[in-house]
Amino acid sequence: MIEQINKTILMLKRHGFSFVGINAGEEIFTSSKKGVAPIMELIERNANLKGAAAADKIIGGAAAFLLVKCGVAYVYGDVMSEKAVSILNRYHIPYSYSRLVPFIKNRRGDGLCPMEKLCMDISTPDEAFDTIKEFILRNSSQA
Repeated sequence: MIEQINKTILMLKRHGFSFVGINAGEEIFTSSKKGVAPIMELIERNANLKGAAAADKIIGGAAAFLLVKCGVAYVYGDVMSEKAVSILNRYHIPYSYSRLVPFIKNRRGDGLCPMEKLCMDISTPDEAFDTIKEFILRNSSQA
């Protein structure tokens, strides 16, 4: 597992990915998409992340819930919110980060990230997934 963890972090930092996951079978999942999109896509594709090490640029509450739903065994975030730490602790998933922040900011940097806000009062990974999916569908139909 330590080798997987180190490899995910190294790939995240060296290759500019936004997300890297490596499962027990050494299958590698990478993405350069923003936000929770990479994790949502992996869930919807039924990708095997059970027991995986995952590294992401930004881990807020939404990403933490989604990674719990995936069954990952370890999470690294360049930036991680206190909400994410709380969720990962609740589900006994080890983690590390480069920088801990009270909350994830929106892309303009002037308020709370919409996904962080959306998951503030959520209590389960399944509820988070359903709420995020509904939010994404509702907002993509307005585009």
